[in-house]
Amino acid sequence: MKKIEQYLLERYPSLWNTKIVWLLGIALCAHLFFFLFGFFSVNEEDFSTKYFGTIEKFFPIAFLLNFVISTLLLVGWLVQMSKNNAFKHFYPSNALKLFGQFVQYFLIVFASISFFISFVMGEDVRFRCHYSSSYVASLKLQYPTIENKMDYDDPQLQEAYYVITNAENKIGVVKILGYLDIFMMIALFFSLIVFCVRVTNVRSFLFGIVFSHVLALLLAILSIITVFALGGDSVAWLYILTAYLMIFASVYLLGHISKLHSAILINFSLIVFVPASYSTLLLIEGRLLPSSLPNNYVILAATFVFIYFYSRVLHQWKAGAE
Repeated sequence: MKKIEQYLLERYPSLWNTKIVWLLGIALCAHLFFFLFGFFSVNEEDFSTKYFGTIEKFFPIAFLLNFVISTLLLVGWLVQMSKNNAFKHFYPSNALKLFGQFVQYFLIVFASISFFISFVMGEDVRFRCHYSSSYVASLKLQYPTIENKMDYDDPQLQEAYYVITNAENKIGVVKILGYLDIFMMIALFFSLIVFCVRVTNVRSFLFGIVFSHVLALLLAILSIITVFALGGDSVAWLYILTAYLMIFASVYLLGHISKLHSAILINFSLIVFVPASYSTLLLIEGRLLPSSLPNNYVILAATFVFIYFYSRVLHQWKAGAE
């Protein structure tokens, strides 16, 4: 272990600082555990005698284990990184390295909180082991109108009904992707907070929160006037345009205001980009496709692109005099 630590410190100091190698290794073992937990938590009767809910076996034991393991991993990780505060002040960095740190934070957080996905994948594999796609297809051919039948006194007919129904409602690739983007968005938000604190400091981040609340209060007062003058959507656009204006101000005013004030704008910009982008897509798609919601993967990709280019601003800020 010490040799690996020394190797990373000498050749890949950023990986050594974030502890990503150890965290992903531990998280991988935990994911394997939850996969096996999900696999062995269900049996054939769960699929052939009742409606099987994807998450019913996850509560309460697996959920509590998920919560405890995720908390221990994330708290332990943050404690270990806090011991290396000198690293972020004195180790030479550039914009690309800053972006790389954010990517590492995201991977660590996502791997540490998404054990639920491995659990339901284990359930899905168990179902496939019992009932192959060809077997389910043969049942559908044998009982083409089974969903319209109300008499399930025949055990064979009852089993066929539940197997077909559960096969149609089981987790599958589409639902896994649906769960995946939820955990990705949670990981994105948490990793942005960690990134803000690591790039600037806790004091600047807290000032950024205070600034956001004061700004929200001012906008709330202004929106009362706006909603009567321009309509309902104008309030949303007021918040969105203000968010983008603050992001622009954090770039334009860099070097022209104190480093603390720049840090406040930077923290605000990093946190507000995601909700501003989501709201923008929500309003645009709401006009084109009233029943649709923005794709979280689009928001995720846009955020990574934004952080990639915004890292140059962060590097300039870090290089500036106090």
